Amino acid sequence: MTTKTKQKHSEPRGVTEQLPRELVAGTPLEDYLPYQIFRIVNRLTLNLKNDLRPAKMTLSRWRALSVLNASDGCSMGELADFMVIEQPALSRIVDQMERDQLVTRKLASADNRIVQVFLTAAGRRMFKEIRPLELRHYAQLIKGFDKADLQNLESSLHRLWENIDSRTSRQI
Repeated sequence: MTTKTKQKHSEPRGVTEQLPRELVAGTPLEDYLPYQIFRIVNRLTLNLKNDLRPAKMTLSRWRALSVLNASDGCSMGELADFMVIEQPALSRIVDQMERDQLVTRKLASADNRIVQVFLTAAGRRMFKEIRPLELRHYAQLIKGFDKADLQNLESSLHRLWENIDSRTSRQI
C-alpha cells in the first residue's frame, strides 16, 4: 500500500485525540453511551414485560395507560409523541384497548379533525392495579442514588433527548 493510499484512508493527524474516548476504535462497547442506554432500557423493558404478562398487559398498552393517566384526553398525535411510536402502530394499540374498554376515543370539541383518547374507569383501575409493579422496577433502577444524583441524571437525560428529538434537532 502506498503512502498516498494510506493517507487517503486514515484519519487526519490529531482527530483521534479530539474524539470522545467512547468513539475511538478499540474502546470497549460497555463504555459507549448509546450502548449503555440501550442495555438499561432493554433490561428494564424485559423485566417489566415479564411482570406484566400475568396481568395480560403488554408493554405498549402499559405505556399508553401510563401516558393517559398523566395526560388524559391527549390527542392520538400527542400520545404517539409521548410513547415514541408511529401512528399506525398506536392506532392498533388504541383499537385493542378500546375493544377491551380501557380507553375511549372522542373528537376534540375545538377541532373535529383531532381524536382525543381518554381512560375509562376500567382503564384507571387497570393502571392502579399494575402501577405497583412498575414502581418496584423503578425503585430497583434508582437504588443507591441520592436526590442530587437523580436530579443530575434527569437533567442529563433531558439534554440527551433534546439533542436527538427530531422536532428540535437539526437533521444530520
